[in-house]
Order: sequence, then structure tokens, then C-alpha cells
Amino acid sequence: MPFRLRTLLTSLLLTLPALPASALQLEASVKPLQLVAAALADGIAEPGLLVPPDASPHHYALKPSDMRRIAAADLIVWVGPQLEQFLVKPLTQSDAHILQLMKEEPEAAAEQDDDHGAAEEHHHHDHQGADAHIWMDPVLMLEAAEQIRDALIELAPEQSDRLAGNYERFAQSLLARDRELRERLAPLSDRGFFVFHDGYGRFVEHYGLKQLGYFTVDPGRQPGARHLGEIRSQLSEQQAVCVFSEPQFRAAVVAAVTEGTGVRHGELDPLARGIEPGPDAYLEYLDSLANAFERCLAPDRAP
Repeated sequence: MPFRLRTLLTSLLLTLPALPASALQLEASVKPLQLVAAALADGIAEPGLLVPPDASPHHYALKPSDMRRIAAADLIVWVGPQLEQFLVKPLTQSDAHILQLMKEEPEAAAEQDDDHGAAEEHHHHDHQGADAHIWMDPVLMLEAAEQIRDALIELAPEQSDRLAGNYERFAQSLLARDRELRERLAPLSDRGFFVFHDGYGRFVEHYGLKQLGYFTVDPGRQPGARHLGEIRSQLSEQQAVCVFSEPQFRAAVVAAVTEGTGVRHGELDPLARGIEPGPDAYLEYLDSLANAFERCLAPDRAP
């Protein structure tokens, strides 16, 4: 082989990733986890998504295509049975590395059994007792990113330098964005609001916002008339300036309760429907939540 051609081929091989993106199969349960995984796996793998962002992880039913992807996966990232109860059995049958980001309490794990009704009851109990929407807290997602990095290094040690670099870039960018969001949202700390679904508590607590309540714990269940009456009373007493609905669910009940109150109507997306995976996608998602709060809670905005 001529020296010039051999040198060119060697140079090309050195610039190529050691592991093709298609070789490592990574799946995330919900879209926000996919966004974090995409930042960590940038240039190495393109994470798949099991629950479409227009569906609810509370009641999702896996399709045959989902089962095939679970069977083919090298790494599956999920919150845990507190959120994605439908994944419990399929994951026990998978040979993939399973990364559960929210650990179960020993007492809760001991209470689980094979009865579907008991599992559903346990699911709703945990959802109320421990908020499973961990992606709403950037601190927890920084911890998750570290775990994803370590799991990927274990699966593809030849990519350790790239994975370490991806993590450092993500961590620095996330910490900087978090500081910006704290400054932006601080002036809204006394502006009360209601959300449709009890899924934003970690974001609210982290940024010091004033959530007065929610319409429902489970977005698949219609809130009761008594609860809606209590919400309307608080709205009428001007304790809230905004009520947030979600794009995944009909806002009719929100519109009915707020009618005639002068309370503003905003929209929060718990599952990042409009965000495409990429190195900065999770930061874009946090921005989109902050933007929604600013638009609806800003004191100088007319109802």
C-alpha cells in the first residue's frame, strides 16, 4: 500500500468513534430522561424512547415494538416502579443493564406482590408519598447524568474519555443554567398558582415558587367535584394568579373552573414534547418550563 494512502487511512480511523452509534442500544423510559441521556451519549449513541411524549407514563401499555427494543437494548434508563409500573415485569426479563434512578424504600419493596390491583394501589401511594418526577430537579438530573456516564463507561470502556468529556460539559452547562433560572424566577416567589397534575413539586421547591395546589395526582383520573369547588373558591379569593394545564390532556376542566375568575391560564409540559434530543436539550427543557412560569406569573401581564 502506498505510504500516502496508508497515512490517509490511519488518519481517518483515528478520527472515527471506536464504537459506532448503532452498536450501543440505549433506551430511556420518558422523554426528559432521554434528553439527559442524549447529552451524555453525544457522538456515541442516540437514545431511544419507550413512552411517547404525548402519552402518560402512569398508564402506558407497551407495544410489541417496545418489547423488541427492550430485548435489544444494552442499557435502559428509567425512574422506577414509583412511576413506570408497566416496566417492572418486562425489565426483569431483559438482559440489558438496567439503571433505576429512583430507589425504592425497603418497606415499599416488601409490600409489592403480583396482584395487579395491589401494584396499582402501591403505585399511587408511592406517587403521592415520593414525587417520582425526578427530572424536574436539576440537582437530581446531575446525579442521574453521573450514573448514566458510569453505566455507559462500563458498557463501552473504550469511550471513557468522550463520555467523561460529555459529562463535564453537561454538568458545567447545567449548573450555569440553573443559576440563571434561579435569578429569573426569584421575583415570582410570591405569585400563587395551581397546576393540572401533581408533577412539578420538585421544580417548584428547587426554585422557590408558590404552588397552591393541583387538580389531580394522576392525570388519567378526573378530579372530584368537591376538590374542584375548593380550587374555585381559592381562585375567587384571588389567592392564585394563574392555573396551568398540560398539552397531553384536555384543558376543559381547567377552563371551566377558571371561567369568570380573571385568573390567567398557562401551559406546562411535563414530558418535553417539543424538545429534540441533543447535547443541550435538557437545558432547553428547563428553559421552557421557566418561560411558561414567567409568561403566566409576571406581575405586569394583564389577565
